[in-house]
Amino acid sequence: METSLSLQPCRLSPELYREPLPFDLYNINGTLLWRRGTRLKHAEGGIISQSFFRQRPDTEHHQVSAPESLETLFHRYAQLTERWSCTVQDARDLRQLAGELVVLCEAHSDVCVGFVPYLAGSSHALRHSFAVTSVAIQLGTALGLDAGRLKTLARAALTMNLSLISNHDDWKKTRGPLSEQQKINVHRHPSLSADLLSQTPGVDLRWISAVDQHHENLDGSGYPLGLKGNEITMEARLLRVADSWCALVMDGSGRGKKTPQGALNELSNCTRGVLDHQVFLALKTLMGHYPPGTLIRLENRETAVVVRWVRSGSLLPLSALSILTPSGEIMREFKIRDVRQFGFHIRDYTLLNLAQMSRLPWLRVWTSG
Repeated sequence: METSLSLQPCRLSPELYREPLPFDLYNINGTLLWRRGTRLKHAEGGIISQSFFRQRPDTEHHQVSAPESLETLFHRYAQLTERWSCTVQDARDLRQLAGELVVLCEAHSDVCVGFVPYLAGSSHALRHSFAVTSVAIQLGTALGLDAGRLKTLARAALTMNLSLISNHDDWKKTRGPLSEQQKINVHRHPSLSADLLSQTPGVDLRWISAVDQHHENLDGSGYPLGLKGNEITMEARLLRVADSWCALVMDGSGRGKKTPQGALNELSNCTRGVLDHQVFLALKTLMGHYPPGTLIRLENRETAVVVRWVRSGSLLPLSALSILTPSGEIMREFKIRDVRQFGFHIRDYTLLNLAQMSRLPWLRVWTSG
C-alpha cells in the first residue's frame, strides 16, 4: 500500500448512504476519497462492492487533505508518463489513476480545478493535461455522463498528449513561431498518441477514439482526420472545449493568455460550427468569470486567490483567500476575505511575477482555503 498513513480495510454498508460518513475514506493507495461528514450518493456508485480503507482509530488525527491527495496523484501521473512503455501494467496504472482522480474531483472539485496550475513540477505539458482532465470531469458530470464514461474521459484527457509531452515542454522554452516540422508534429500528435494507446493492452476503443479526435471541429476544420458533426464522439467534444479553455487561462506560471472572462469571450466567438455549443454552455455556466484558482486584486490592494466555486446565479465569488499584502509580500497567515464587504471588493484580475509564484507555498494556500 503506497501510503504512510496507518489504514485498515473498511466495508461500506447500505446504512452509510443514509448518514454522513463517520470517518475519512481512502482507496488502497492512501488517496483521500471522501471526508468525514460527506453524504454518499448511490450514483457514486457501485461503491459498496469496492475496496476502501479508513485510518486506524488511534491515528485519525493525522489526516491527508484534498490538496495533498491531488499532489500525490499528479506525482504518480508524472512518473507513469515518464516510464510509459505500452505495457498492460501501464494501462492498469492509468486506469487506477484516472478513477481516483474522478472520485477526488467529485468530492473536491474546487481544489482539483484551482490547485492544478500551481502544482510543483517543471513540466507545463503534464500540468496542462492534468488541468484538462479536471475540467473535463466537471463538464462530463454537468452533462450527465455516467461513471464509466467519466472514467473513459479522464483516461483520454491524461493521455491525449502522450506522444508530445517532451516536445511540448521544449517548445514552451522557445520564442517565436513554431517551425514547419514542429507544426507537423502538432498536427500528428493526436494520431501518434492514439497509436501508442493502440499498442497498449487493456486500452479500449472509446478511449483511443477520444484521444484521436480531441482536436477535431464540428465543421470539419479540425485535425488530424477532418471529422464532422456526429462523427466526433462526445468525449472528444468535451476534451476539445476543456483543452481550449485551459490553453487560454492556465499556463502554470500565473500568466495565462486570457482572463477567465476573456477566455469565455474568445471561445464564444468560435463555438458555433467549431466547438460543441452544449459543452461550451456547460463550461460557461460552470467556470464563469472567477473559477477556483483565479488571482484577483482586492479593493484594499491585497492579492487573493479564489478558492471556492461562485454560487450559482452569481457573477462574483462570495470570498477569496488573501495571500499577498498590498506591498506584494507573502502574508504570514492567509486570510479569507468576504468580497461583498467594503474594503474587500474585487478591483480586477491580477498576475504574479515569477519570484512570487516560486516563493508562495501553494500547498499551504490551498489547505488554508
